[in-house]
Amino acid sequence: MIEIKLQNGGTAEAYPLTQAQRMMYFVFNGFGKNPAMLNIGTGVYWQGAFDADTLREALNEAIGRCDTMRLRFSPDNQFGLVQYLSPALEMEVEEEDLSSLSEEEACATLKGWTKAGVDFVQKPLNAVKIMHMPGGYNGFYCRFHHLAFDGYSAKLFLADAMAIYVHKRTGAPYPKPMKPYLDAMKLELAYLDSDARKADRAYWMRRFSTEPEPVFNDYLLDNRLEKQRKEENDPNRRYVLMFEGDHPDSRTLHYDLSAEDTKKVLDMCAKEELSVPCVLMLALRTALSAFNRRQPDVSFKFMINRRGTLLEKKSGGNRWHFYTLRTVVDEGRSFADAARAVEDEQNEVFRHCAFDTLEMYHIKHMAMHVERLEQTYDSMSFSYHAPLPVPFENEEIRKTAKGVWYTSDYSAQNLYLTAKHRLNDNGLEFIFEYRISEDPAADLAIFYEKMKTALLMGAEDPNRTIGEILDKTAL
Repeated sequence: MIEIKLQNGGTAEAYPLTQAQRMMYFVFNGFGKNPAMLNIGTGVYWQGAFDADTLREALNEAIGRCDTMRLRFSPDNQFGLVQYLSPALEMEVEEEDLSSLSEEEACATLKGWTKAGVDFVQKPLNAVKIMHMPGGYNGFYCRFHHLAFDGYSAKLFLADAMAIYVHKRTGAPYPKPMKPYLDAMKLELAYLDSDARKADRAYWMRRFSTEPEPVFNDYLLDNRLEKQRKEENDPNRRYVLMFEGDHPDSRTLHYDLSAEDTKKVLDMCAKEELSVPCVLMLALRTALSAFNRRQPDVSFKFMINRRGTLLEKKSGGNRWHFYTLRTVVDEGRSFADAARAVEDEQNEVFRHCAFDTLEMYHIKHMAMHVERLEQTYDSMSFSYHAPLPVPFENEEIRKTAKGVWYTSDYSAQNLYLTAKHRLNDNGLEFIFEYRISEDPAADLAIFYEKMKTALLMGAEDPNRTIGEILDKTAL
């Protein structure tokens, strides 16, 4: 802990960034230095009964219960950037009426707010607005900042605000209190000098020094590894120079899996006792295998949100780490067995995932004799957002409810796939955020169809072999 001077003349107790925050700050500084790159925009809207005054009260209470709404940052000569909690909220819930606009115009307006730059030196990072939207929808919009929120804690705030609103409207139980952010943050920082961190570092050193070099699997039909092998006359090269930091502009593709097909997947997971994200990752790796001549050795980065305790779950903040998931799956294995293999590998990574993501990749590159972060074996990243119950007043409102994410159109990754559940019917939504420098939209349409085919074939018959599925997903 260090003491810093504030712009208002006061002082505050400040702390270094946590591991996950350091990764986000590295992204900000290393890939474009765009002020909006770390913004998250999201909205929750519904049709029917709506009370703006009650919602304002609920939002203010939710803001007051959420420590990271008061999280501030300040430059520091020793640590680069430090964090502290402001004693005052310094933010107001505004009300905006976009109901006269078209759906497209309203979306463009909200994306514009999400893309607005944020000066995060001793100032609020986040914004909350009550919204009146086209089509009779009302609700609220939030702009969160990745130094203070990840996807899980953003959803936690949305659910908490809705629970308070429903309590005030209907007398439903008041939601349980949040947990102190500083308590969770201090445990994160204490890990840095712990025996557990030393053991985790030794594990990654040992693993990367002894396992065979990974295989790059592309999601582009014009395979970049093969192109770079020819350009550099190096047939043995296995990593790819993926991106530089000067062209972070991105776009998104959205694909919806029907509620019926999603139910098939979820029912199969329940019956076979399989993890939903692991089944989705198996479908993803099968599509990558199909795009790469049925390659059995597939790697990609996956997001780990480390929230095993009640304190971690209810304290907000950013706990995202991105780790490589590498699986070697024989084509003779059944879909269910292959999903368990994915889960086994995921659990192995989980046991050592408190370790700093950036340091883990430094160790990996050192062991593999790779010099730059842009030289990678992972063509893409994946995250799964489990449904977090968002209470509504009645079933009619639930049927019309929708949650919308507004991207900043800047990305540090060439391709980032997010799988999440729709609010109204729990169906799966797949969001591909891609850098436009490669213009991969046409390839991703094919890629998604391969992934969907693999997912539904496995859901219909988990005893089908991976080879049978690859026969159907072959290019």
